[in-house]
Amino acid sequence: MTIKNILVAYNGLPGSNTALRGAVLMQQYYDAHLTGLFAHGNPVLSRQMKPWMPKKIQEAIMSVADSPNSDMQDKFSETCANVPPEKLHWIDSGGSVQRTVARYARLFDITVLGMHESTLEQNLSHIDIYPDRVTFDSGRPVIIFPANFEGSLFGKRAVLAWDGGRAAARALADAMQILKAEDEVEIVSVGRSPLADSLPGIDVRTILDRHDVNVTLTELPRSKKSIADTLVNHCDTVGASLLVMGAYEHSPLREGLIGGVTHDIALRAKIPVLMSH
Repeated sequence: MTIKNILVAYNGLPGSNTALRGAVLMQQYYDAHLTGLFAHGNPVLSRQMKPWMPKKIQEAIMSVADSPNSDMQDKFSETCANVPPEKLHWIDSGGSVQRTVARYARLFDITVLGMHESTLEQNLSHIDIYPDRVTFDSGRPVIIFPANFEGSLFGKRAVLAWDGGRAAARALADAMQILKAEDEVEIVSVGRSPLADSLPGIDVRTILDRHDVNVTLTELPRSKKSIADTLVNHCDTVGASLLVMGAYEHSPLREGLIGGVTHDIALRAKIPVLMSH
């Protein structure tokens, strides 16, 4: 399916700004609709409002509490200056941030997010987004941008982390429109051949070949490093511009407690990561 509806969850943090720039590039490449979503809980100031306060005081508090919202839309519009107005949209939604972003993401071809950044010291926990959880909860593909990424997703080298599992297969299908735009796609497996356990008559390389994708295969050796670190280091070594992987073959609770590939890469990757569950 061609990418025609792109959602970017925007909160003004550095990773979010990088994600927005990436989303604009995707909009231009696919001539897609781009929707900005500012999902936010109640900031501290608005929580101070009490039912017994005079109406004018309540309105004054809410006016101050809402002022960052309009600033957020202004920043969004400034970055999206080259997007045709008829294809640019903005949604301001309160409530649970994770739930809101996941619910909206279910309606879009792909969702673009910044890597999670700690906001506790900045008193901005009401706009926190956890991209790996959005991937799990939405059931839709998500691209996560680290704050320091510069460049484009297209016309370069993508790495597909492949283990033959359900989540990896879903990520492959969801990423196909982007993978077809790359100069090369490297299929990578850790501690095994990417073609291990292939079915008679068909394998993942053949599928990409039939989409006219230039494919290479790489088996990365197991080491004392975690699989997440092995993948991140390999992407850095080969100069990849995108990592494609399945998310949460194990439960999110298990990964959150003891660590796992999805959880760790969502926090450590140096390049954009397309995840699907």
